[in-house]
Amino acid sequence: MRSFWCHLAVLGVAASVAACRASPPPAFLPDITSHVMTSQASKRAYQISVALPDGYSADHAPYPVLYAADANSEFGTVVETARALSFSKQIPDLVIVGIGYARSGQGFRASGPLRSIDLTPTEDSAWATAFAKESIDQGVPPPEGTGGAAAFLAFIRDELAASIERSYNVSRDRAWFGHSFGGLFGVYLLFNGSDVFHRFIIGSPSLWWDKRAMLKAEDARAASGKPLNARVFLSVGVLEQQMAPTYPMVTDLQAFVEQLQQHRYSGLELETKIFEDENHLSVVPATVSRGLRFIYAPSEREAPVKETSR
Repeated sequence: MRSFWCHLAVLGVAASVAACRASPPPAFLPDITSHVMTSQASKRAYQISVALPDGYSADHAPYPVLYAADANSEFGTVVETARALSFSKQIPDLVIVGIGYARSGQGFRASGPLRSIDLTPTEDSAWATAFAKESIDQGVPPPEGTGGAAAFLAFIRDELAASIERSYNVSRDRAWFGHSFGGLFGVYLLFNGSDVFHRFIIGSPSLWWDKRAMLKAEDARAASGKPLNARVFLSVGVLEQQMAPTYPMVTDLQAFVEQLQQHRYSGLELETKIFEDENHLSVVPATVSRGLRFIYAPSEREAPVKETSR
């Protein structure tokens, strides 16, 4: 009889395991909502995720907002890092808005084909052709185009930010986080969307894009004589250039910082960090943590350009 009941118990456990495998509960982070938003400007559908701070309240003073690119792959890192820093009183409570793509697949498999359009400021057909072949060889969906940054900025400024500000108790204190192409778009925003964003975390920006197009854009901005009222954290990993010498991530960032220093923009606060022992992907968590603490630190406007490294 004892063996009979043991046998039933084993069957029950097996059935429970099978049921769990058949219909696992969805995984989630707390206090996050997600919806699809189709842009009039870019004609693309975006998966918009919104993370609220602990104790979010409509009666609280309006919360600052952090917008994050590549939410398909990096939203969880950004949200939980910000929540940890907020819990330890190193940054204020934030509403975090992740911009991803409403496509199946994990990370860059979902976002790769479209991020190359939205996050690049100019068309570069030579890169698109070469990278398409490389993507196919690696079993990754190829890019679907380039040079859509202006339309993406219009979506964020005229559609997304307006929607967020109607729906949540937030201020117009907006920050941008982007890595790689998202960092390249951050540089584009710095010169073309500084009326929309005033805080920037720009990680491993692809400044090599289109023969250093954004370094030329910086020269043009400097020639205009306009101030640049922004707080900017720039970073890169030492191993990025060592592992992929054809993409001079470190030297391009250093050249960009040197230009910014030489032009001494009124209103610009800048910090740079070159992370030892980090590559293009492993550098992301460090960039988020250090970047958040810098852009939300007490202001140092008396020093127009602050630069540190290593």
